[in-house]
Amino acid sequence: MGQDTNSRDSFGTRLGFLLSTIGFSVGVGTLWRFPYICGTYGGSLFLLTYIAFMIIIGIPLFTAEISLGMASRRSPVAAYQTLSGKKQWGIVGYFNMICIVLVIGYTVPVYGWILNYIFATAAGTFETMSSAEVTSYYSTMSANYPMVFGMILLNCVLTMLVVRKKLQDGVEKIAKVLLPTLAVVMILITIMGLRLDGAVEGVKFLFIPDFTNFSGQAVLTALGQTFFSLGIGMAVALVFGSYQKPGELNAVKNSLIVSCAVIFVAVLAGLMIFPMTTALGLDVEAGPGLTFIVMPNVFNTIPLGRIWGTLFYIAFYIAAFSSGIAGWEAVIGFLMDCFSLTRARAMIGAFLLVCVIGIPAALSTELFNLFDVITNNVFLTLGSFFMSVFVGWVWGIDKFAETIGITDQPTLVRILGFIIKFLAPIVIVIFSLSLFGII
Repeated sequence: MGQDTNSRDSFGTRLGFLLSTIGFSVGVGTLWRFPYICGTYGGSLFLLTYIAFMIIIGIPLFTAEISLGMASRRSPVAAYQTLSGKKQWGIVGYFNMICIVLVIGYTVPVYGWILNYIFATAAGTFETMSSAEVTSYYSTMSANYPMVFGMILLNCVLTMLVVRKKLQDGVEKIAKVLLPTLAVVMILITIMGLRLDGAVEGVKFLFIPDFTNFSGQAVLTALGQTFFSLGIGMAVALVFGSYQKPGELNAVKNSLIVSCAVIFVAVLAGLMIFPMTTALGLDVEAGPGLTFIVMPNVFNTIPLGRIWGTLFYIAFYIAAFSSGIAGWEAVIGFLMDCFSLTRARAMIGAFLLVCVIGIPAALSTELFNLFDVITNNVFLTLGSFFMSVFVGWVWGIDKFAETIGITDQPTLVRILGFIIKFLAPIVIVIFSLSLFGII
């Protein structure tokens, strides 16, 4: 039993679809994860590898996932069952949904940390601290569970204020405000950072190839970041594709625009962080603590650091929040479709699912890391693999091409067909086997 596809909610405009989808993709993965793994794996060469994977693998698979929603006008489980005519294919949809629930659940502590840093930076908390004290603050703050849960609850309340409304009045409307704001703030911080003495070294790190820290592991990490940043295998693209108005045939162009926007924000994040880091002689290879440990030291040193630091963490939260509301919307759409729930009840269901994953992740670093590994190494890769196999071999490239309106472009059909049927599954298998140390 599911929602009538004729009465299904839809985006008001193509711009609304694009901004909402970009909002999902430029979240924690792009502003937090990308800079620190780019710093760890060699800067420029990692960035170039990441861009190559985004174009060669990311755009075709993102297009394929959108097309499943466009063709079925249903959420993941029903989409696979409807298009295949076989109930067992619904398991891929369940994989997708488990993945997105895990992501919006285990990352909520990060949202809480960001909110705390906004308030702490604005209050000047870090200004009197030494570098060691800043490091200690991060450890103490993340273990202050009453405070973290308070910030998590605040984030959930803000999220529910958006997703309680229908698509056009909720996610779509807020995305049109948040994404331009994010771009402006990031550009301002980047310009400020580039004016510092020594900032050019950070620019060189990001754009001039250096093989010193580059390795096979860097290639695998770049591929994993492609899946994570675009959310391939998390079903958000599928759900948002199902919300597009009938007759929308810009799937390839939309995927290209979304991918280019994600690359742009990733590069901007690098330009926002690395020049300031090198200008002050700090470590670009600081790992996950780059945003929460290194950057407060940066803002302690530069003129008007309290203002720039507050803007930095506001930008960070805008990106995370845009991603979070899109993820919640995907889960709410799934619950409404599969269980015929009202939006209000589906929203409560999403909140409970987030709590089931998020509370243990906040209480235990080991569980946080476990959810991260399971999401990226199991559900994300398996979901992406079976999605490409489904589109290429079960549903078929001809129906895929017809759905997205490219039947009159045989060369494009052949290229996308080859990538979806052969290249992507092979690359994902190699990636998975390497992650588990089999090859």
